[in-house]
Amino acid sequence: MKNLFLLGIFAFILTACSKQNEISSLSTKNQKESSAQNVLAITSFYVNGASGNDANAGTSPSLPLKTIQAALWKTTDGAGATIYVAGGTYNERLYWSNSGASSAEPITLTNYNNGVVILDGVNATNSAQNEMIAIASKSHIRIDHINIANNYRSNAKGIYMVGSGTDVHFTFCKIYNIGWTTNSSAVPTSTDNASPLIVVGSTGTSYKEIYVGSNEIYNCNTGYSEGLTLTGNVENFLIENNTVHDIKNIGIDLSGHYSWTNAPANVNFARNGNVKNNTVYRCVSPVATSAGIYVDGGKWINIEGNTCYENSTGISAGCENNNNNTDGINIRSNFIYNNVEAGIILGSNAPNSKVINTTITNNTLFKNYSKTGWGGEIHLQNTDQLSIKNNIIQSASNIVIIASAGYNATNLSFDYNKYFSASGSAANLTFDWGAINQQTYGSLAAFKNATGLDFNSGYGTASFVSASLPNPNLHLTSASLCVNAGLPSFVAQPGELDIDKEARVRNGRVDIGADESAY
Repeated sequence: MKNLFLLGIFAFILTACSKQNEISSLSTKNQKESSAQNVLAITSFYVNGASGNDANAGTSPSLPLKTIQAALWKTTDGAGATIYVAGGTYNERLYWSNSGASSAEPITLTNYNNGVVILDGVNATNSAQNEMIAIASKSHIRIDHINIANNYRSNAKGIYMVGSGTDVHFTFCKIYNIGWTTNSSAVPTSTDNASPLIVVGSTGTSYKEIYVGSNEIYNCNTGYSEGLTLTGNVENFLIENNTVHDIKNIGIDLSGHYSWTNAPANVNFARNGNVKNNTVYRCVSPVATSAGIYVDGGKWINIEGNTCYENSTGISAGCENNNNNTDGINIRSNFIYNNVEAGIILGSNAPNSKVINTTITNNTLFKNYSKTGWGGEIHLQNTDQLSIKNNIIQSASNIVIIASAGYNATNLSFDYNKYFSASGSAANLTFDWGAINQQTYGSLAAFKNATGLDFNSGYGTASFVSASLPNPNLHLTSASLCVNAGLPSFVAQPGELDIDKEARVRNGRVDIGADESAY
């Protein structure tokens, strides 16, 4: 994350935010409000770029407005409204002018009669605005089935929401061709940024109850920024069922402790959220290691049921800002395969920061570190109180886990993992333990004996349905030794599911890996 230009300055009374030790999630009602609720909106407006006129009232399909911005100006702050937009291309940069009344009566911008609506930046109105949709401290809003494309400029953005507020949904949108330059081969500097979808909590009052679901974000040249970003004073969020791909940096980023957000230090981090069932691929920066999903200074976040492949690294939790910690990250039940570097990178690279109280459980890591060389499936940096259990870790080489020299990895707990490597022999399995005691262990037995870790872990093939890259099927066969072989005392957390959104425990004992089979 680098410095971004904020829309404006908003004054709010600072309120204290108490630490929550349990990860909260949005209620089912807030996660998926049905379109039927929109009929509760007080007013409906209609937009048709081909036949409309902004001099019309816009309250019927027969007398529509011509522009979306005209419809937004007609809404009333604190009152529900639905703006129905006919299919077509709209060359507009929008400013969101008002908040809705409540979760039952939001202001909704959506398509009409299943038409394809494209908000296009080419020769768009309001040219001084970098954002295709700019939202400043608004609540109870919905953006649904609106596609955003072709915004190329310095600090270009698709949807940019800043300030504070509550109850915001972004659903079924496609955001693409957002970039700091059209040159896909250009190498960015730290001042080159573009953000397809970004939420910045910039005050002492949080942006909260945020739902980002079933969107596609792709083909974006983001420079030093990311595809989907929540940062600053942001809490209580759910990011699910999105597809994020072909981003020139990180795919999904939950970050904190960046002073440019203007949030007070004690609440300047994304927290209490879930990142679930997303597919993230080919998110690769030309200048740095970039994860498909990255927590950078965030706290109390579940990363569950995602599929991450062909990124620079699959999933990462770190903390780039010194003298801060990332805390309470659960990385569980994910498929992570064929990434350029490690499948998971865990730990801070800042000298006085750590990733603490974190778990890596029930993931399937398969043939990562595709660039080849000395690299494993999991790389550790500064971390404390880390549990790695019930994972399938199958390496394309013989190297499985590296605790990087120059960092500190303390209070580790490893058990009930299933390892497999290129040689097909447990005697050749390699753990590079440079951060612990400057040792490299060349077998699973040697690692167990020296460290006391992985006492109940084993070696052997996981027996996947298909183990062929680039499109493996990492579900377990009935013959798999991972079936009913995980930690015997394992109890699923409330709401915890496997990669297929099915029960995390069947037949009395958890499986090893992301897939909980029916066998």
